[in-house]
Amino acid sequence: MQKKPYQNKKNDKRINDAITARELMVISDSWEPLGKMTRDQALNLAGEQELDLVEVWVQDGIVMAKIVDYGKFLFKQQKQQSQNKSNQKKTELKTMKLTYKIGDHDLEVRKSQAEKWAKEGNPMKIMLQLRGRENQYEDLAIEKIEEFIASVDDFYRKDEKSKVAKQGTTFNIILYPKK
Repeated sequence: MQKKPYQNKKNDKRINDAITARELMVISDSWEPLGKMTRDQALNLAGEQELDLVEVWVQDGIVMAKIVDYGKFLFKQQKQQSQNKSNQKKTELKTMKLTYKIGDHDLEVRKSQAEKWAKEGNPMKIMLQLRGRENQYEDLAIEKIEEFIASVDDFYRKDEKSKVAKQGTTFNIILYPKK
């Protein structure tokens, strides 16, 4: 019994009659080698078992095909992809806001928060915005940012190129966790 070829645009895997190779290395669902055979022999073998013939990979002109239930094959593949995606480490850029006249205790609180972010592996953006008359204290603002950077030096580093950048009335710098 020949099965109809699946419409397979997403995976680019050839299934059943869509396989164009004349000779195939065929393996079973349990990865047991069944040997080299023609495409028609492999399709007949898959049809007898009421399974599909799926082209798994091609290397050096050798086509490897697997006899498998294609629906289950796709489900396992999607499940594996979603599991790999969930296991990826996610980092996000955290923002630490300072003021040029911030107190010592507030700096300590922000330092402990930065330490927590560093342990999670998140980069940190330090922002300090000056408003109105505060704009005349740019040197104090840069000094406060440098002081904070020095206090978090144990767990954050800045790139060789990075320095405190001024955009309008806001000063920014991005720090990266030490590994």
